Amino acid sequence: MASRKTKVWLGAAGILVVLMVFGIAFGGAKDEDSAFSWDTMGRGDIRETISASGEIRAKTQINIGTSVAGEIKAIHVKDGQDVKAGDLLVTIDQERLKQALAQAQGAVDGARQDASRLEATKRRSQDSFPRYESLRQQGLISDEDFRQQKLANESAVLSYSAAKANVAQSEANLKGMRDGLSKATLRAPIRGRVTSLKAEMGETAIPGMSNLPGATLMIISDMSEMQAEIKVNESEVVRTKVGQTSQVTVESLPGKVFQGTVIEVATGTEKVGTDANLYKVKVLLAGNREDLDKLRPGMSARAVILTQEAKAVLRAPLQAVLEREGSLEEAQKKGLLAPMTRNIVMVFKVGKAEERTVQVGIANTQFFELKEGLAEGDKVLTGPIRKLKELKDKASVNLRARSDSELAKAKDTKK
Repeated sequence: MASRKTKVWLGAAGILVVLMVFGIAFGGAKDEDSAFSWDTMGRGDIRETISASGEIRAKTQINIGTSVAGEIKAIHVKDGQDVKAGDLLVTIDQERLKQALAQAQGAVDGARQDASRLEATKRRSQDSFPRYESLRQQGLISDEDFRQQKLANESAVLSYSAAKANVAQSEANLKGMRDGLSKATLRAPIRGRVTSLKAEMGETAIPGMSNLPGATLMIISDMSEMQAEIKVNESEVVRTKVGQTSQVTVESLPGKVFQGTVIEVATGTEKVGTDANLYKVKVLLAGNREDLDKLRPGMSARAVILTQEAKAVLRAPLQAVLEREGSLEEAQKKGLLAPMTRNIVMVFKVGKAEERTVQVGIANTQFFELKEGLAEGDKVLTGPIRKLKELKDKASVNLRARSDSELAKAKDTKK
């Protein structure tokens, strides 16, 4: 039977073994946690894209309003109805307009009669005036009588000129009344579909482009060409150009991807609320007619636009590229008033971190294109990001056993 002393030694040895095991385990984990993650510079393709949300709209969409005010007597179409150019849409009360037209016609008739009477007066005055000139030369009438006849002749000419101007004004007013009466009957300006019917019979149609009820009676959309109207952030719109390829998904049609082309990029923002720094970009959609016919104006859409593409270029992980503020001396040498930031990468060389200034190109969600500063096969540090930002040039570093790429492949293999 083992002595008490022997039991104590055996217990101590067991505890020591356990402590050694835990020490190795936790020590190893600690060493691994303190090490830097890394990856090797390689080549590959980069497709730079931007993503933005918006809505589906018809390429041609017309707000139907009125230029004359009046009660809506009849609406001849329904929401969703297809119409042809010239089809009757809305009839506005014409009674008041007809009365105004009759008054305008009466004013024209009266003005013409006045003009005819004054023309006859002018003609008589002009025909008799030479006789008064002859009598004056013969001394048969006084200078005062001649001056009165001359003034009467000039007054007749001026009165007739004013009457002619009044006729022209009355005729213009009559023409405007006729035009207003014709516009009390609204017809479709294009072939399309009624995509929003906002008017009701009995409401008052209001002329103008305001947002008041009655200003826009309906919307007609040409559904033959559909587009996505998206809003792009100011930092990305500078990379957006007409002609770029895009892919658009619609929330209401999961699984459908519409190919598209950028056809318009706004040069200014609308400065409205939270959209103050967003710019409208229009993407014309392509696809088979069956899929396009399922689209409706107002559907939520998301577009991915391919801005640039580079093949077989040197690339670095996004997390490896850091920003450093330049010195004031460097800025002064370049004629700048303040230092500019520069991109750097920490490269692993013989157990130490070596800071390299790099020039980057396009980027995707994983990589930067590296144009200058690194070579294929260089080991670059990728994290932890907090430690990486604090890391100094020439500092000693330990690397994790496997690179980011190796860990990613191992993870994919387990799946």
